[in-house]
Parts: sequence; C-alpha cells; structure tokens
Amino acid sequence: MREAAPTVGVRDSRSSLKDSILRDYGSILLLVIICVIMGILNPRFLSSGNIINLSKQMIPVGLVALGAMFVMISGGIDLSAGFGVSLSAVLLGVVYLSTNNLFLAILTAIVTGAIIGSVNGLIITKLGLMPFIATLGTMSAYKGLTYIFSFGRMAWVKHPVIYFLGGGTVFEIPVSFIFLLIIYFIGYLILNRCRFGLYVMAIGSNEKSTILAGINVSLYKMYIYVTAGILTGFCSVILISRLEMTAPTIGGISLLLDAIAATVIGGTSLLGGKGSVKGTFVGVVIITIIGNALNLLNISPYYRDTFKGLVILGAVFFDRFVSMRGYVAK
Repeated sequence: MREAAPTVGVRDSRSSLKDSILRDYGSILLLVIICVIMGILNPRFLSSGNIINLSKQMIPVGLVALGAMFVMISGGIDLSAGFGVSLSAVLLGVVYLSTNNLFLAILTAIVTGAIIGSVNGLIITKLGLMPFIATLGTMSAYKGLTYIFSFGRMAWVKHPVIYFLGGGTVFEIPVSFIFLLIIYFIGYLILNRCRFGLYVMAIGSNEKSTILAGINVSLYKMYIYVTAGILTGFCSVILISRLEMTAPTIGGISLLLDAIAATVIGGTSLLGGKGSVKGTFVGVVIITIIGNALNLLNISPYYRDTFKGLVILGAVFFDRFVSMRGYVAK
C-alpha cells in the first residue's frame, strides 16, 4: 500500500503537466496543425506572397483583439468595437476632406476611439449597467452615427503617408505589420510589467477583493475601455491606409466577431482574470489563417461564418475543459 502512493503522485504530476501544456501551448499546437494541413491541401498557402498577404490581413483584427483582451481579462466585453472602428474611419475621412490635413484627420480618428471608450466606460461604471448591455446599446448608436456623418457614402483618402502605411515595406516586411508588432510589445509590457496590467488581472479575478484592497476599480475600468477605444482608432487608420478610402461599411460586426474569436482562441477567459498578449497574437494569426484558408479552398462565404462560429465554440469548450481538469486536480 505504501508503494502505491508514489505511483499516484507520478500520475497526478503527469496529468498536471499535460494540462499545463494544453493550457499554455494549445493554441500554438492548433496553429501548427492548421498550417500543415493547409500546406498539404494548397501549396500556395506557404508561398511568400500569401504570407505577406496574411501579415497585412491580420492587422485590423489584431488591433481590435488586443483591446478586447484587456476588456475581457477585466471581466467585461465590448460589443461596440466594430462600429467604433467604422465611426472613427468615417470621421477621419470627413476631417481630411474638409481640411486636407492628414495629421489632424488621423488624430481625429484616435481621439474618436478614445471618446468611444470613455462613453462605454462611463455607462458601465457610473450607471452600473452590465458591459454586455451597455456596449450593445452603444454599438447601435455608433452604427447610426457612422451613417449620419458619412451620408452612407464612401470617400477617397489619397496621401503619400496613407500609401506608405498601407503599402510600404521595410526589408520586405509590411510597415503596418511592424506597427502591429510594436503595439503588441507595448501591450505585453503594460499587462506584464506595469501596475495597470496587475490591476486588470485583479479586477477580472475578484472585483470585490480588489475594491477592498483600496483600488479604484471604476477608474481603472475607464482606463481599460479607453485603451480599447484608442486601439479601434488605430485600426480605422490602418484600414483606410489599406483601402485608401473610407466608408460606413469599414469595420462592423464581422471585424468584431473575428477579434473576439481570436481573443478567445488565444486563451483569454470569458469569465475574466486570465489572458495573455502572446496567446491573443497567436489567436489573431489562427483566425486570419482560417479566413485565408477558406478563401484559397473556394469555400462559400455562408460556410465561413458557420465555421468561425464552430471554432469559437470549440475554443470556449477547450478553455472550460482545461479549467475543470485543473480544478479537479486541485
């Protein structure tokens, strides 16, 4: 009987190790599997041209997903981000056409994103509404404002700086992708090396205990939503630089769903308190590759949304499965 104890301990240790690997590297393993399968099904997938195209496609989703990560770690959600991008993009176009000042137009887009985040944060913290309900309401409001300011029409935004942001390269690497990497590096430092990141985790893990610790939770929630809003402003600039035009259809619900899917696939918990910049980046790569793969395989657009929905459900189930195993192991 005494000899059985070490065996049980070894089994528990192995089980814990497997769960740790699944939790920390599951999304990376999924990414490798998808790349191998697509490389076999369509050799064009691994071509340099397609890889560069992928690096450009992932930038808008990546920026919105990073903001969504901070919000979701804190236990909230922002359903307005997609139309926040649309509104920021339209106002950039309006200011540029009115003043012919690109710097002012870009600043307008970023400030608009910050205001959008502030409004979301104020409604949640001051009115006490659930984040889902609050941002569902503002999503509809921002959508309406987008069409009011644009009159439902598109507008061209032609400028050398815009062309450089959207089509420029440094050592064959797209400038916009380098910008995304810089933003993610800053996001990593904020989440892992700054007090702000510690408080974001604390709020999502146990908000009541965080309040009792003397932390101004309402203020930091405001900061979180403003951060997400600023990233939507950056996203609108990048989208316009790729298209060299603005329209009310830029952004929207499709971008929002891709960003949330990427964040969840990357391991951010919908219940709050857990997430990482590295995981979110991997999730963005995965969701972008899935969209690209479905295009290369000539899959109908109707099936693409269905498939992405199944991927989200699978990621949530996987997260719950690993969490439950960890709880049972304890």
